[in-house]
Amino acid sequence: MIVCAGRSEIISYAVPIGVGLIEASMGLMRLCLREYVEKLVFVGSAGAYCYEIPLLSLCVSTRAAQIESSFIFRSSYTPLDNYIESNVSQETLQAKARCLRDVIVNSSNYITMDSRICAAMCGVGIMVENMEFFSLLRVAQDFNIPAYGVFCITNYCDTNAQKDFIANHTVAKQKLEAFIQQGNIL
Repeated sequence: MIVCAGRSEIISYAVPIGVGLIEASMGLMRLCLREYVEKLVFVGSAGAYCYEIPLLSLCVSTRAAQIESSFIFRSSYTPLDNYIESNVSQETLQAKARCLRDVIVNSSNYITMDSRICAAMCGVGIMVENMEFFSLLRVAQDFNIPAYGVFCITNYCDTNAQKDFIANHTVAKQKLEAFIQQGNIL
């Protein structure tokens, strides 16, 4: 099953589950309780922490973190697991490695606009952010559903993040829809 966030990020061929960590987890949980889901593929936009990832390029991930900026600056801690990896099959992993850049995705209900946070994230190997992906992997884990995500980079996580997201969002959705139509979703 292909899913997306929803609201302004409705993507053809994908079922909307909700925006942000809470809505996405609740929406996906309801969906999994209602229907048999064999595999989950999340498609959506993402911001890049690293300028090496070109705008409007596609990335893929089976790994997500949920790290807030206060954690980066050692102003908070969490008793929760803040990293998760999906249980996708070896053939899926091989196929996705051929198609797209493989990244770790950070999820938060806030969009990063601070280069210090970007540098810290890149320093630990986290290259992009998407609000919903951590929730999707966590729910998929509870239901023992293999899952991964395909992301189109709409912006860099800097002071222009919102402006660039707005400017690139429509094209990003079109690129994701074309990727799906071409049969690239595994």
